Amino acid sequence: MRLVHSLSWIVGSALFITGGTYKGLQYYRHKHIPLPTYLCRIVQTGPQREALKTTYLAELMKISADLPVTSQSFDPFLAQKRLLSCPLIKEAKVKLTSPETVYVDYTVRQPIAWLYDFENIALDEEGYPFPVSPFFTPKRLPEVYLGIRNFYWGRPLKERNAELALTILQLLNRLSLQVKRLDVSKAFLPSLGRREVVLILEEQGFTKSLRLTPKNVAQELGNYLELRSKLPAVPQIIDLRIPQLAFIQEEK
Repeated sequence: MRLVHSLSWIVGSALFITGGTYKGLQYYRHKHIPLPTYLCRIVQTGPQREALKTTYLAELMKISADLPVTSQSFDPFLAQKRLLSCPLIKEAKVKLTSPETVYVDYTVRQPIAWLYDFENIALDEEGYPFPVSPFFTPKRLPEVYLGIRNFYWGRPLKERNAELALTILQLLNRLSLQVKRLDVSKAFLPSLGRREVVLILEEQGFTKSLRLTPKNVAQELGNYLELRSKLPAVPQIIDLRIPQLAFIQEEK
């Protein structure tokens, strides 16, 4: 009887300890493992106030109300990389400021000219092409014609005529000229006699089409500025490619 009594106590104690340990572990798990938190807020900042819609930024970062993302699974570095893959965005930084909030600091590219070779494409000061509509309000900008057939998002245009066009646009920004179009498609033709830069200006409601040599654009623009006040208010083609001479023809 003593043996049976002892065995019953041993078995009962083992069951009690095992069951109690299990209950304790269950309590510990539910008590200490936090529930997942989901991203529900995006705060954006940058030099331009809300340059892009928050919904568009969320789409780029793969954050969706239909498929909620937990703060534990969100990778700020990957989200930043996705933002920078957008041709509109020049710089971007992403971080979590709270378990529910994503903070985005970014800069968008600013258009300085329309790329006349394609529809709805602008260039920034570094030569990066990007779409304008529906992201920005269309602006009155000079048109640049390069004579190219393709380009790549996220890469600046490196053609010789593209670099020449950007240099000329920087020069024109310092002059009081209203530029309608800059054509550098013939600036580097094999034939020297056919090389030219065509600059179309708007003067007093009429166009003045200047024909310039690619190497002497600054000098020839200076010659035009000296001649400018003496020209009648009519459409004209003005060839300034020969030093000290200007061939002027009225444009019909």
